[in-house]
Amino acid sequence: MPKFFQVEKAAYAGQKDSFQNVKFKKRDFENSPGAESGTVLEIIPVHIKNPPVIQFIAYLDSMSDTFSSQQTPVQPFGRTDPYYMWKSNKRAIRLGFSVPSSSVSIGLENLNNLSWFLGALYPTYKDTQVATSISASPMFRVRFANLICSATRNGQGLLGVIQNVSITPDVKNGFISARTDNLGSSFGNVTSDIIKAAGFEENFSEGKKLLIPKLMTVSFSLDVIHDHALGWEHSTGQWRGGLAAPNFPYDFGLVRETLDTPPVGPTNSNDAQAPQVAKPVPNSPDARAQKNKETTLLEDQAGSERGAETS
Repeated sequence: MPKFFQVEKAAYAGQKDSFQNVKFKKRDFENSPGAESGTVLEIIPVHIKNPPVIQFIAYLDSMSDTFSSQQTPVQPFGRTDPYYMWKSNKRAIRLGFSVPSSSVSIGLENLNNLSWFLGALYPTYKDTQVATSISASPMFRVRFANLICSATRNGQGLLGVIQNVSITPDVKNGFISARTDNLGSSFGNVTSDIIKAAGFEENFSEGKKLLIPKLMTVSFSLDVIHDHALGWEHSTGQWRGGLAAPNFPYDFGLVRETLDTPPVGPTNSNDAQAPQVAKPVPNSPDARAQKNKETTLLEDQAGSERGAETS
């Protein structure tokens, strides 16, 4: 039975070794070990009930993470430069990656995931008595190690809207031809055996032929929707994400020491052992006596200096 190559098995962290249908989520959106380690780019369309887990081996060609700050200038009379009032921040991630197919097995895996990905770009509908209406717009959680992840918890993709998807088969690299022969018997060819092992025989007819590009490039943009607080507390200077999202945006950093406070008590061991001399109360008899004593000492010292100069 044709299976994935060792590098492909390693990318899926041992969870896949041959073509199989996508898995489906029921109660959570935690990611696979491959997505957490960065060997797999994982996409979960959360607008679909029991959503599929779409996976591509992460042969990334390009990646950019853009934070666009929008600020409105306010020009007061008599001031050279305007004030700038913050309006919003928008974050967009642009990804480009290659999808190579080294065999029929991984080629069918790629085509299946690509079909789920492109199909998930459309909304969810709910039938009513009046008309068919949209019940949920397309929304996704995308995970690639710590570079694309939600700061709210470990093992969950970054929430956002996917736009501008582009699929480009590299026709110069050619295609893999996959044809089913003797699909309903024990004498099927390689493609038939792969199809039956994955449980897809009912979706294929005898003699059906597929062309699988040996190499495709895929690109899309993810407009991020943050599911936690952003910004800073005025009184403390602490990140507003707090315990919910302490390591925004790349799951590391934003660690702050405790706020500075004035020292209380002795600052070192020598100060602790030194005798504490009580200061006299201002305008008290002791304070006036102390001041007269200091004045007399200064006058005596000045007289001694004048005498030394005369002699």
